[in-house]
Amino acid sequence: MAPPELSVGAQAAISKVPLIFQALHKLQSNSYCAETNPSGIINAGVASNTTIQSLLLERLNTIKEKFIASDLEYGTPYGSLQLRDEIADIFNRHFAPNTQVSPDDILVTNGCTSAIEMLSFAICNPGDHILIPAPCYLALENDMGSRAQAVATPVQLPLEDSMEVQQIEHFERVIAEIKAEGKEAKMLFLMSPHNPLGTSYPRKVLQAFLRFASEHSLYVIMDEIYALSVFDQSEAVAPFESILSWPDLDTYIDPAQVIVLHGLSKDFGLNGFRMGWVVSPWNKALLNVLRCYSPFGYGPAYTDRFIAKFLSNREYIDSILQISQANLSTNYQLVVKFLDQHAIKYIPCTAGHFVWLQLPISACTKALIAQGKVSADDACDVQWSRENEMIVWTEMVDKYGVYVPPGQSFFAADYGWFRLTFSISQDTLKLALDRLLKTFMP
Repeated sequence: MAPPELSVGAQAAISKVPLIFQALHKLQSNSYCAETNPSGIINAGVASNTTIQSLLLERLNTIKEKFIASDLEYGTPYGSLQLRDEIADIFNRHFAPNTQVSPDDILVTNGCTSAIEMLSFAICNPGDHILIPAPCYLALENDMGSRAQAVATPVQLPLEDSMEVQQIEHFERVIAEIKAEGKEAKMLFLMSPHNPLGTSYPRKVLQAFLRFASEHSLYVIMDEIYALSVFDQSEAVAPFESILSWPDLDTYIDPAQVIVLHGLSKDFGLNGFRMGWVVSPWNKALLNVLRCYSPFGYGPAYTDRFIAKFLSNREYIDSILQISQANLSTNYQLVVKFLDQHAIKYIPCTAGHFVWLQLPISACTKALIAQGKVSADDACDVQWSRENEMIVWTEMVDKYGVYVPPGQSFFAADYGWFRLTFSISQDTLKLALDRLLKTFMP
C-alpha cells in the first residue's frame, strides 16, 4: 500500500531541484585532490574562497574556547548580544554606515540561504513574485520558492544593460505583466557586488532601482555578501557603496523597505560555519517577525561564542580581508591573461570570486562531434542553444574533470556563458584552466 501523498508544496519542491544540486553530487563523489585523487573533478564553480584557507585554519586553531555550561543551553536563536555586537563593529568599520549600526539592528541566521527564505516568508504570500536582475545567483529559485512558495522571477537583460539605468524598462515590463495576470510582486532582490558578474552597481543604477521599488511598493533586499571582496578600487570602476552609507536614502525610498544581507561565507571564507545576518536599522517590526522564525534555524551556542571571539580580533580581521583581496586580484589577473590569450569573451570584474565568460563556439562543436550529434562536415552550422550548452557542460565535468556551472542555471539570456570561480589555490586554478582549454581546443 502506497503511503499518503506529500503536500503540494513538497511535490513542487522536488520537481524543481536546481541544476547546481545535481552537479554537486558528481563533484562530491569524485572531488579533485592533488595527492589522493589527481584525476578527480576540480571545483571551479562553487563560490568558496580557499585562497586564505591555510591562514584561517592557523588562526581558528589558536582560539582555545573550552565548552562552558551555557553552550549546553539553547542560547539566543537570532544571535547573542556579544556576537551581534562584533558584527555591528564589522559594519561600522568597513561599510561606512551613515548611522552607526547597533546590535539591535542585526538578526543572525544559519547562513544567508536561511535569511533569504525567512524574508520570503515574512514579505510574500504564496505565489507572490520576487524580481531579480538576471543573470542571477543560481540558488534563489530554491531559497525563495521551495518552502516559502514565493516566485523567484529573473528579469532577463542584455548584458550591456546590466549596470545601466535603462534596465529599469525591462523591470517595468515584467511587473506590468505580473499585474496583468492578477498577481503581485512584493520584493526586489539585488546583489552588489553582483553574482555572477562580479561588479558593483553604480550609484545612479541603484537610485533608479530604489525609485522603481518605491513606486511599486516593493521591499528591496540588498545582498552585500561580497562587500569586502572588492579587489579593484581604481577610479575607472564603479566603487562599492553599501546602501547603509547613503545619507539621502529617504530621497529615493522609505528606508523601512530596505534590508541588507551579509555573512561569514564569502568575505571571510567560512562557508562551513553556516552563519549569515540580516541588517534592518529602519524596520524593527520586520526584525521582530524574523525573530519569531529564528527558532527554526538555530545556530549552535558554541559556534555563536566561537565566531564572536574570532571577529573580536580587529587587527586580524582587517589583515585577513586585505590578504584575501590581494589574492583575489592576483588570481583574477591570471584568469584574465588566459582568457585574453585565447580570445574568450568575458565581463571584466572588480569583486567577488568568479568571472562571467562565454566559451568559444568550438567548445560546442567539439562536444557535439564527440557525442556523435553532428559530423565534422556540419560543424560550421553549430550554434549555442540550451541543449548544446548542457552537452558542453556535461563533457566539461565528465570528460575533462572541471566543474564550472553553465549560464542557464543563472537564468542567462544567452547561451554559452559560464561562471568560473578563481578563488582557489593557484596550482588548482592553473590546472582548471588547462582542463577548460581542452573543452574547445582541437
